[in-house]
Amino acid sequence: MLPPTVPLIWKRSTRAKRITLRIEPVRGEVIITVPDRVSRERALAFVHQQTEWITNALAELPEKQELTDGSQIMIEGHSFAILHEPEARRGCWLDENGLHVSGDASHTKRRIRDFLQAMAKDRLTRTLKIHSDKMDLHPTRLDLRDVRTRWGSCTRQGRIMLSWRLLMAPASIRDYVIIHELAHLKHFNHGPHFWALVDSFIPNGRIGRLAAERWLRENGTALLRAA
Repeated sequence: MLPPTVPLIWKRSTRAKRITLRIEPVRGEVIITVPDRVSRERALAFVHQQTEWITNALAELPEKQELTDGSQIMIEGHSFAILHEPEARRGCWLDENGLHVSGDASHTKRRIRDFLQAMAKDRLTRTLKIHSDKMDLHPTRLDLRDVRTRWGSCTRQGRIMLSWRLLMAPASIRDYVIIHELAHLKHFNHGPHFWALVDSFIPNGRIGRLAAERWLRENGTALLRAA
């Protein structure tokens, strides 16, 4: 039996062919997708049968990182200490000692998020331009969002979305996601030609790409649970 504190989110689907479970990494919710033809009683019985899997999956989630004095934050693959400077009047600034935050402690989280998102806009925009020029593939627009399931996406209209949290990842990971989305401007699929294009712009080709994908699988949840 699952503890009553575990949040269960039920979703009915006309397209689902079977009951599926997944863990939402930020809030630790259990998402249950249920085909229309399946009763809630049957779905609930299935969830109870998966209690061990759910318990283990929740236990494996990285500890949620709070943005408070003394905590650590990842920026471009490097860990920085958060240093509260109550008497300072500089907002946020980053140096070799850490990420400094001025003012009242109650504003620390908001100020750090604002600082990181502004940095992400600058760094990701510049990185997109560099790879766009190299690949001769130019998006119509770039949007940065705080998404929970995808690091990037591309529409048929040429609009690219990136998670601002890519700022936390090493530069090679950020490069891979951007190259991946730019490649969709030419091949709107994941076929052989698409992967060949991606691999031609990734250092070490397919090996480098698989290494980047592995890094995101192993570390991505921790980035989603920070800030």
